[in-house]
Amino acid sequence: MSPARLRPRATVRLQLHAGFTLDDAAAQVDYFARLGASHLYLAPIGTAVPGSNHGYDNTDPTRVNPDLGGEPALQRLAQAAREHGMGLLLDIVPNHMATHASNAWWMDLLQHGRRSRHAEWFDVDWEAPGAGGRLLLPVLDRPLHAALAEGLLRLERQGDGWQVRHHDQAWPLAPGTVPAPATARARAWLERTNSGVRRGEGTLAAILERQAYRLLWWRAGNDRINYRRFFDISSLAALRVERREVFDAVHALPLRLLAQGVIDGVRVDHVDGLADPTGYVQALRAALDRAGARRGLAPGEALLYVEKILAPGEQLPAAWPCQGTTGYDFMDQAGAVLHAAAGLEMLRGRWEQAGGEGDFAAIERQARLLVLRGPLQAEFNRCLLRLLAVAAQRPALADFSAQMWARALQALCLRFPVYRTYAGRDGLDAQGRAWLDAAATAAAGDLGPAEQQALATLAGWLRGDGDARGVPAPLLQRLRAGFEQLTAPLNAKAVEDTAFYRHGVLLSRNEVGSHPLHAPPGIDGFHHACRERGRRHPLALLATATHDHKRGEDTRARLAVLSHRAPWWCGQLERFEEAVPARLREAVPATFRLMLWQTLVAAWPLQLPGRRARTDYAARVVAWATKALREGKQYSSWTEPDAGVEGAVDALVRHALEDNALHQALAAAAAALGVPGARLGLAQLLLRLATPGVPDTYQGSEGWDLGLVDPDNRRPVDYAARRAWLDDPRDWPALLRQWQDGALKARLLATMLELRAAHPRLFQGRYTPQPAGTDVVAFLRGSGHQRLWAGALVGDAAAVQGEGLLLPEAHWEARSLRLPAGHWREVLGGARLGLDSPGNVPLSTLFARSPVAVWTTA
Repeated sequence: MSPARLRPRATVRLQLHAGFTLDDAAAQVDYFARLGASHLYLAPIGTAVPGSNHGYDNTDPTRVNPDLGGEPALQRLAQAAREHGMGLLLDIVPNHMATHASNAWWMDLLQHGRRSRHAEWFDVDWEAPGAGGRLLLPVLDRPLHAALAEGLLRLERQGDGWQVRHHDQAWPLAPGTVPAPATARARAWLERTNSGVRRGEGTLAAILERQAYRLLWWRAGNDRINYRRFFDISSLAALRVERREVFDAVHALPLRLLAQGVIDGVRVDHVDGLADPTGYVQALRAALDRAGARRGLAPGEALLYVEKILAPGEQLPAAWPCQGTTGYDFMDQAGAVLHAAAGLEMLRGRWEQAGGEGDFAAIERQARLLVLRGPLQAEFNRCLLRLLAVAAQRPALADFSAQMWARALQALCLRFPVYRTYAGRDGLDAQGRAWLDAAATAAAGDLGPAEQQALATLAGWLRGDGDARGVPAPLLQRLRAGFEQLTAPLNAKAVEDTAFYRHGVLLSRNEVGSHPLHAPPGIDGFHHACRERGRRHPLALLATATHDHKRGEDTRARLAVLSHRAPWWCGQLERFEEAVPARLREAVPATFRLMLWQTLVAAWPLQLPGRRARTDYAARVVAWATKALREGKQYSSWTEPDAGVEGAVDALVRHALEDNALHQALAAAAAALGVPGARLGLAQLLLRLATPGVPDTYQGSEGWDLGLVDPDNRRPVDYAARRAWLDDPRDWPALLRQWQDGALKARLLATMLELRAAHPRLFQGRYTPQPAGTDVVAFLRGSGHQRLWAGALVGDAAAVQGEGLLLPEAHWEARSLRLPAGHWREVLGGARLGLDSPGNVPLSTLFARSPVAVWTTA
C-alpha cells in the first residue's frame, strides 16, 4: 500500500514537549515500526506556552512549536515514518487557546477590544451584566484596589507601546490611553506615576479604566468572567471556531500538512466544547477531503477522530462523518468485562461501613451542584441570561421570575446524563430528545409546581417543540448552544474531576469514559459493543491507556481483581487499618484511607528493593493523593488547600513505605494481586488487539503500566528496555513464568501487531462471539480460509506457586468450544491443530495453560 493510502492498523500515542521533541520521536521510528505500528499519534504540535509539557495550551496554531524542533523537525519525522511504511496522526485543539503574552491574537484583543480584528474570534460576552462592555480578566492575586494601593501594578514601556505588569504577568495598553509626555520627559513621568500609586494618585487607575479589559481578583473569576473557557481554566480562552475565518486560521497548518503528505489525519480535542460539533465535524471532513484530494486521497480517506466521552448506551451521532472516537468507550468496555458484579456489591457495603456514600448518583448530584455554584457559576449565569432572553419573547411567561427559571435550569443540569446533546436548527434528534426527556423527568421530581412548568417550557425550547414557534431562531440557537456548552464541562468537572475522587467503592470503575452507576454489562454486553463498533466505526481507535486516564491500564487490572476477591480484600483492609498509628488514623479521613489503600497496592512497583525506590514511589503516591484531595473538594481544594489534612496523608504514605507492620501488610497484598492482575492485564491487551477497531498504544505501556493520574502517566519512557524486549529469546511459556519485567506484555503486543500487518483481512472481517463460560471472552474473526480465534481469561484463577502466570490445566475441567475446520496454528506458542471438519476443542488445548490464546488458519 502506498504511503498516500496508508490504512490505519495500529497507532502509538506520543506526548511531545521540550524533553521529548519531534527529533526524539524520529529517533524511535525504527522501534515503532518493529513493534508493528502503522501510525504515530502525536500530541499537539502547534506553538504553545513556553515550557508546556502537553501542548494543549497553544498560542499559535499556525506554526509548529519551536520547542519541539519546528516544522523542519516535523518533516524529518514524517520522512522517517514514510521510510518505515508508517504515517502520522495529529492531535488538534480547535476549542481554546492560552491567554498568554505570546498569543498574538489574544494580545490584539486586549489591546484593541471590540475594534480588534480578533474581537469575534474568542467567545466573549461583551454585554454581560457588570462588565461595562469590557473583557473581565481574573488575573490579580488580590482585589484591584488593593493591588493599586500596594503598588503591585506597574506601568511599563514595551517597544513602541505600553503595558501594565502584575508580578510575572503583563497586559498591553490601548494606543492613546497613556498620557505620557514627550520622550525626553517620559522616564521621569513613568517613575512618578508608578511611585504615586502608593500615595493614592489615580493616574494608573485612570489609564486602566480606559482599557478594553478590566483586571479582576482571581477569586471573583468563577462568578464574573465573561469569556468562555476550557472547563474552569481561566488561562484557556475558548475560540469561536464556528466562524469561517477562525476555522480557516486554526486549521491552516494541519490542512496544509495533510495536502503535502506530512500527516494522514487529525484527532480533534474536546469536540463537545464547540458551539456546533455536528457542523464542525462536517466542515472539517469537507476540508480534509479537499486537502486530501491534492495527494490522491478519496473522500473520507483522510483520518478524522474525535475525542468524545460516550455515556453507557450513547452512540456517536450518525451525522458525524468520522472514523470514530479516540477510544474512551472501548476503555470502559474492556475494563468492565474484567470485573465481577457480585464483588462490587460487597465492596460497596465496606465503603458504606467506613462512612462513604454508597449511592454514586447522590454524590454526582452534590458534585454538580458544587461545581455549578463554584467553578462554573459564570457559565451558568451566561446560560441563564440566554434563557431569560427567550422567555422575554413570550408575554404569557411574564410571571415566571428569574429565580424560577434558574431553579429549573439548575435542576435539569443536575440530572443531565450525558456530556451534551447536539441541537440543530429544528431542535434535537431522537437520541438527543431521549436524553433530554430522561433528565427532565428526573429533574421534575426535584422541583415545585411553578418550577416544573418552567422546566417543561425550557425542555420544549431545547427539544424543538411547537412552543418554540414565535421565538426568534437566533435566540433559540444561542440558548441551545449555551445549555450544551454548559452541560459538557459540568459533566467533566463534576463527575470525572470531583465525584470520582469522592467515591471509593472500587477506583478502577472511576475512569474517563466509565460510570460507577452502571454495572459491568458482562461478556454478552462486551460482545454486543464490539459488533456494534464493527458495524458503525470499524476504524475507531481502541484505547486502554491515554494521557488523560486516572490510572494506568495494569493498575486498573489489579484493582479489578478486588471485585473477584472482595472477602479477601475486606480482610486486608482490617490488617491495614490496625497497623495505622492512632494519630494518623484520626487525621486522615476513613474514606480517603480506603482509596489510598487501593492506590498503594494497585500501583505497587513490581520491584521495590531499596530505600530510594520506596522514596520515589512515596513521592508518586503523595502527588496522586494531593491531587485526589483537592479534586474531591471535601477535605482540601486547589483554591483552599488544607495543609493539615494533606500533611497527614503525606505522613501516612511515607509511613506505609517504611519497615513496619503496615508496609508488610501492603506489600503482601500487592504481591497477592500481582499474578491475577497481570493475567487480567494480558486479557485487556488482547481484547484491544483483536476486536473490531484500531488498537492505540499509549507511550510506555508496551510493558506493565502501573501508573497513576497525570503527571505520573507522562513520565519518561525507557526505550532501550523496550527495544530489548523485542529481541528477548524466551518462548511464551518461559515469559509467562518470568512475567515481571514487561517482556511478556510486549511480546503479546508485537506478535499481534505483526499478525495484523501480515493478515489485515483477519481483523476486517466479521466478529463472531463464542460462548465459553462466565470467565472467558472468546470470539472468531475473519471468514473462509482465513480465520482467527482469540480467547482471554477475564475471571480469577488460583495462582500456581512457582509457575508465574501459567494456569493449572485442571482449571478448564472438561470445557470445550467449537472451531471451524482448518489447519490451525497457535500464534503465541506455535502449536498446531488440524480439524477436517468443525469440532469441539478442549479449552485446556486452546489455552495451553496461558491466560490468553490466539489461533489462526492464515
